[in-house]
Amino acid sequence: MWPEIFTVFGIPLRSFGFFVAVGFLVGVQLAGRLSRKYGSDPEKDAERIPDLSWTILIGVMLGARIAYVLINLDYFSANPLSIFKIWEGGLVMYGGLILALILGLRKTRKLAMHPMQTADYVLTSAFLGQGIARFGCLAVGDDYGRTVQLNADGSSPWWSVTFPDPLRPGSAFPIQLTEVPLHPTQLYMSLKAFLLFALGMWLLKRKQFHGQVACILMAGYAILRAVVEFFRGDAEARGGIFKDGLSPKDVDSKLFDLGVTNSNGRIIDLDAYRQLLREGTEGVQAELLISTSQLVALVTFTIAIFMYRRLKSQAPDQLPAT
Repeated sequence: MWPEIFTVFGIPLRSFGFFVAVGFLVGVQLAGRLSRKYGSDPEKDAERIPDLSWTILIGVMLGARIAYVLINLDYFSANPLSIFKIWEGGLVMYGGLILALILGLRKTRKLAMHPMQTADYVLTSAFLGQGIARFGCLAVGDDYGRTVQLNADGSSPWWSVTFPDPLRPGSAFPIQLTEVPLHPTQLYMSLKAFLLFALGMWLLKRKQFHGQVACILMAGYAILRAVVEFFRGDAEARGGIFKDGLSPKDVDSKLFDLGVTNSNGRIIDLDAYRQLLREGTEGVQAELLISTSQLVALVTFTIAIFMYRRLKSQAPDQLPAT
C-alpha cells in the first residue's frame, strides 16, 4: 500500500486523491470522444462535457460523503468536524452514484443535451473512471475485504492481499488486521467497474432506445455490487442487518471471553486476535446478514428495471444505426 505518494512543503499528495483525479480526467476525455459519436448534437455536446463532468464530480464526492456520514451518524454526531476530513477516507459510492445521476440529468437539461441519450455514454465513461479510482482505495487500505484462511502449508492464498505492519503514514486500514490475508475487494470493485465499462461500450453500438444502456448498467452495478458486499470485511462501517450472534457487541463479548480484548473492547493481544482470524475462528468478526449497500442495490435494481420498461415503451421502434 502507498497512502501518500510524496510530500511537498509538508503537504502530502494522497494516492486516493491522485487515482480519483486520474479516473475523472480519463472519464471526461472518453465522454468527450463518445459524445461525438453518440451525442444528440455531437459538436456542441463535446464542448459541454467538461461543464457537465464537474457537476457529476461534485455529485459523486458530495453524495458519497453524505451517505457515509448517515451510515456512521453516531460517530459524526460526536465528531462533527470529521465530516469534512474526506482525505481520511469514508465514501459510500452508492450515494455518489445516485446524487451524480440526479445532478447530472438536471445539468443536461440546462445545457440543452438529451438527458437519457447523454446518460448512456457518460455513465459508460464514468465506469472506466471509477475502475481507475478504486485503485486509490487499495493504496490507502479502505474498503478492505474479509479474512481468508491460510493454505494447509501456512501460506496465504495467491489471490489474497496482506497489508504490512507497520502501516505507512496516512493509511485508512485498521492495524489489527495487518499481516492477515484478506479478499482484495478493492480490486474486485475495480474489476466490476471495468466490466460495466466494457458492457456499456458493447451496448452503445446496439442500443434500441435512449436510456437503455444507462438502465442496464445501473442494474448490472446493483447486482455486482451486491455480490462484492459478501466479501467485504468492514461490516461496522457499512452498517445493515447483522447476523444473529455476530453483531459488534456479540463479537466484543466473545473476544473478551477469549482474553483478546479488555472490558472496553480494546484489543490487548494483537497476535492472538490475528491468529484467530487466520484460522477462521467463528464469531470473532462482525458479520452482516444484509448490508446497507445490498438494500440500496435492491432498490436500485428495481428502479433500473422500471425505467428500462418505461423508456422502451415510450421509444421509437428502432434508433438509426450509429
